[in-house]
Amino acid sequence: MKRGIIINSADGYLHMNDLPHNCIFNKVVTGCGGTTVTLQNDEDYIIAVPTTELIINKIGRPDAGIGTVKFHDGTSRQVFGLHGRYSIGIERDLMEYVANSDPKKIICTYDKLPKLCELINPKRYRLLVDEYHRLLKDYSYRERAIDGVLDYFRRFRSFCFMSATPIQPLFKPSCLEDVEYVEAEWQDKEKMRVKLLQTNKPYTMAANIINKYLLNGYVTVDGIKSHEAYFFINSVTDIVAILEHCHLSNDDVRIICANNEENEKKLKGYKISSSLSDSKRFNFITSKSFEGADYYSDTGLCFVVSSASNKHTLASIDTDIPQIAGRIRTKSNPFRNKLIHIFNTNHRKLNLDVSFEEMKEITEQSLSKARDTIDYFNDAPANVKDHLRDNIRHDLNSLYMSYDKANDRFELNDRLPKLELYNYMVNMEIYKNGLSVAKGYEGNGIETTKYNYQKVTENLEFSAKKPSFKELFLKYVDLMENHPYSPSIMTMEKNEPLLREAYIKLGADKVKSLRYTKKAIQDALISIGSTEDAEQKVAQIIVKNIPTGDPIKVAKANQIIADAYTKAGVRHTAKAKDLHKWFECSDPKSKRVGGRVVKCVDIYRAKYIFKDEA
Repeated sequence: MKRGIIINSADGYLHMNDLPHNCIFNKVVTGCGGTTVTLQNDEDYIIAVPTTELIINKIGRPDAGIGTVKFHDGTSRQVFGLHGRYSIGIERDLMEYVANSDPKKIICTYDKLPKLCELINPKRYRLLVDEYHRLLKDYSYRERAIDGVLDYFRRFRSFCFMSATPIQPLFKPSCLEDVEYVEAEWQDKEKMRVKLLQTNKPYTMAANIINKYLLNGYVTVDGIKSHEAYFFINSVTDIVAILEHCHLSNDDVRIICANNEENEKKLKGYKISSSLSDSKRFNFITSKSFEGADYYSDTGLCFVVSSASNKHTLASIDTDIPQIAGRIRTKSNPFRNKLIHIFNTNHRKLNLDVSFEEMKEITEQSLSKARDTIDYFNDAPANVKDHLRDNIRHDLNSLYMSYDKANDRFELNDRLPKLELYNYMVNMEIYKNGLSVAKGYEGNGIETTKYNYQKVTENLEFSAKKPSFKELFLKYVDLMENHPYSPSIMTMEKNEPLLREAYIKLGADKVKSLRYTKKAIQDALISIGSTEDAEQKVAQIIVKNIPTGDPIKVAKANQIIADAYTKAGVRHTAKAKDLHKWFECSDPKSKRVGGRVVKCVDIYRAKYIFKDEA
């Protein structure tokens, strides 16, 4: 069900007493003050947001607690910002704020919502889930936080999922299928314009643009001078390579990324800033601040840099680009609704005869099988359920199911499959070539220039090196044995989950005997697992050793399967046709590879996903 709300606004802001209730709200325009509506009115509100940076930018303080939000009309309000670890002090301050404030306004990160519901009565509050599209994009690495939002949103007095770039219907979680869709119909809407710049080396092209700023003090676009640049690049390692290549100092740059030990080490002396810090000539921003954070600059120009060799940097045209284009809020800035997209295309030779439509059909077939299994279990008598329960939980389609222990029911969880399908569209369809990128913009109603190709001959030196697993593990052992309460331990475990499991289950000496090799460590952990049965061990080894998205030779597949059987103590004959147990894949067929015709199997997607222990 869809309905529109006509917006008459002379200044580009939403002038409403409240947002629509119990719906997905497409506000269409970024930076129009949707969150401000909920903070200024007299309703008790919980505002759940995807990033800590967004809260810091809103309340004007870097830690959790009461901050002051200043509105564009000159008024202000005290708001409780909740992020980071819960502590006795934070809970005490929160409950004191709840007891003494009217109306109550709490802005928290997604992951805080379940715990917050234990501390307050959610039926007294309306809920705004801001930047709703992140529920899809972040699911692969924030599953628990996003599941918490989707499990708890109906407990509130009302809810509103808001975004200027909502999830396309094809990729929307099934738990929101019955939720009304409301779209703002602006009578006067500014258009966004993107200049497409295709090149073979996007990072070198970005460095060349910086050098032009350095040489002249500005660059000229459409006859107008820009004296500041905002580079949106979702890779700290690549940012550092550009900074070093251009010999920039901390006085020249502001870097806004996740403030953790790993990034500090990558930056090698460059400082991590926040969206509240002073603007510099060159501002580098990761996905930490693609949404929600406001920037102010009279002549700042936005550049999005995407490299097909690094999937994390591929800006999605339906969500990332419109969000980035709306980050600069200075009304007088002539580049406020313009950006330059520097990109290369995906030259990877997939040799997979699978279109996006075919991949969509494969996904739907898998989800259909999961639905049938769920319906069969949920309608079965108790004695039948006892027999089926564990088998279903270890089923190869368990990726699409979640178990509700309290009610002894399975429910469909289509969030990860839909994310994989979305990523397939972005990686394999949109960034296929310059024309497909241009068509992607056109399909989302974004005006572009005719894309042009500029070849770069010089190389960019990437001197920022990621520490090896051995270096990380030795440091982790030292901290665990000599500084067991160091906050660095939690940061290291978050960035490399294998550290904790290897240290606790194998021990330092065993890891050393395995030469600190991650594959050997993972295999050793699988072989000693106490809860997985032999077939589970086989599936885990095979999925970890056969990459998806490529064909695999039958001979190589048989070798990997045989090795998995040996390690798991299973006496089976290795057969490539058994790959159907663990993957969505083709039957063995002849293909020409390297001038020779060999038997291959196309591997589309794993049916099993194994998560590292948190």
